[in-house]
Amino acid sequence: MLFLAYLCAVLKCIIYGTTIFFTSRLVRSIDVLDLLALRFLLSFFVMWILKTARVWKIHVGIRDLFSRRPGARPMKNLFLAALFEPVLYMFFETAGVALTTNITAAVITSLAPISSCIIEETLLKEKSTVLQKIFLACGIFGVLYIAFNTETGDGANSIAGILFLFLCVCSGSLYSAFSRKSSAGFSSLEITYFSCMLGALVFNAVNVVRHLFTGDILHYFDPYLDPANIPAFLFLSVVSTVVAVAMGNFALSRIQLSTMAAFGGISTLVTIAVGVVFGHEKLYVYHLIGLFFILLRMVGVSAISIQKEKKPHCERGKKTPCRMPDGRKTAKRQVRTPKKYTGAEKNV
Repeated sequence: MLFLAYLCAVLKCIIYGTTIFFTSRLVRSIDVLDLLALRFLLSFFVMWILKTARVWKIHVGIRDLFSRRPGARPMKNLFLAALFEPVLYMFFETAGVALTTNITAAVITSLAPISSCIIEETLLKEKSTVLQKIFLACGIFGVLYIAFNTETGDGANSIAGILFLFLCVCSGSLYSAFSRKSSAGFSSLEITYFSCMLGALVFNAVNVVRHLFTGDILHYFDPYLDPANIPAFLFLSVVSTVVAVAMGNFALSRIQLSTMAAFGGISTLVTIAVGVVFGHEKLYVYHLIGLFFILLRMVGVSAISIQKEKKPHCERGKKTPCRMPDGRKTAKRQVRTPKKYTGAEKNV
């Protein structure tokens, strides 16, 4: 299961790294709110079909937020997770990507381990080692090195876009923390389903009001009718929102938050590679130097976390169940004490 969690974390980061490319392409032709509303509407529709067809076992809905029946699962952490992502995270990311270049977006979003490390220790009470913090500092140095060498005077990057991306990083870290808390009472699919549902409700409610004020409500679904937008919508709605988020929720239920955030280096690498190959953006030597330190952070933090999570947290000499870092119980430790010789057993 631990190997599967790490595999899901890697695949999720690869998909997220490609998401920025598709998002930047769509925002050139359609409004940001149209993109968010139609993206999550399609995502929720796909998950609703899978739930109705009983392909996925999902037992949570919007009415559970207002349920007061005895024995009901607590919804606070699940609601906060869905609020921070997709509602806040996706808004800040989409707006930030629209106002910056792919490389700038990749650099700023790679700062996620910093906020994740802070939130991990304050909200989850999970500690990272000194060596892990050193590797995280390597990643910070790599990000700052790229940032200080990147020119923003050409108008491609704006202060508002950079601010939106920083808020995106904070929202993503808070989502990861509350998603990890929610995993105690909900499956990864249920967390994904509720997040898509809340995102579809919020973004479409705001977008419908906007279209009513502008008087073009009859053109609400026009972006779906453009064949050039279909591949991007399918990737963002199904692959990025449904598949990648489900894999991320599963990984967060098994591995530590700072470890999950360290994999963000993969997203940074993929985003820059896609921007250079398909977006014809320029790659400079300072990008490579910064990426080296970002990947060093990812490998170092992950290697230490793998060693930590293989060891059960047991107190020596106590007859209490051992627990793995994800909370799973192992077999009880049986401490054998040598039998004391009293002389009564001696045959006379």
